[in-house]
Amino acid sequence: MPADEPEPRRRGLRHLRRYRRGRHSAARTRTGLYSAGVVIAFAAIGSLFLSPSPGTAPDNTVAQAETAYQSDGERAADAENRASRGDARRGDEPGRQPSSPAGTQPKQSPAQSPPSPANTTAAAPPKPATSSPTVHSPVGGLAQTEMNNAVTIIQVGQQLDLPHRAFVVAIATALQESHLRNLANPNVPDSLNLPNEGVGSDHDSVGLFQQRPNWGSVTQLMNPAESARRFYAALMKVSGWEQMPVTVAAQTVQVSAFPDAYAKWQTLAEQVVSAVA
Repeated sequence: MPADEPEPRRRGLRHLRRYRRGRHSAARTRTGLYSAGVVIAFAAIGSLFLSPSPGTAPDNTVAQAETAYQSDGERAADAENRASRGDARRGDEPGRQPSSPAGTQPKQSPAQSPPSPANTTAAAPPKPATSSPTVHSPVGGLAQTEMNNAVTIIQVGQQLDLPHRAFVVAIATALQESHLRNLANPNVPDSLNLPNEGVGSDHDSVGLFQQRPNWGSVTQLMNPAESARRFYAALMKVSGWEQMPVTVAAQTVQVSAFPDAYAKWQTLAEQVVSAVA
């Protein structure tokens, strides 16, 4: 302040400065009190949330209980996992069945159960269909039994896929040898015990073609189909038999004492083959 300023004015300025300083000090005091109140309030609120309620255990007791609970839970889960792995291993072992409670009987799996009668019936192979042989009416004055034997001779030739001329040669031969009858022979006693249609007496010859033991067993030669099969096998070995006369082809196979006797049966043999084949 200038030295020449009057004294009253100097005193007023000092008073004004003191007044201003006092006002600022009061404001700072109020601000500090307000801040302290806020801090105290937050501290009180925090203590309400953080302080344990009456009857509860201290923090360390709660932590110990939680740790014990977790340990028990982990032990139970570990035991369950071990049991599951054991069941899985037992299930993977072949032929091992899970144990059953005492006093109970384990159930059989579907694969072990016995098949039902319906399944057994379905699995059985079907029986082959049987058909009665075709019966042809006799031709050329033949008896029905003789005609039936002729049909058998022709059917065997068809099974061997032979031409009709082979059937004619075979029928003509059987007509000359036995007149298409399956003959037994007293000189071959076993032939008498087999199905037959009469008795012949030519040495030890038997059957439709009067074949001797060098052609096969008695049972084979007394079987019309088997004796016909053996005749055809011998005929197929004759070179050029297809171009030979019927009597020559038959004689080459049979080696008969009457080589020309087969010729008289050629016409009837052709008639029979035409009626059947």
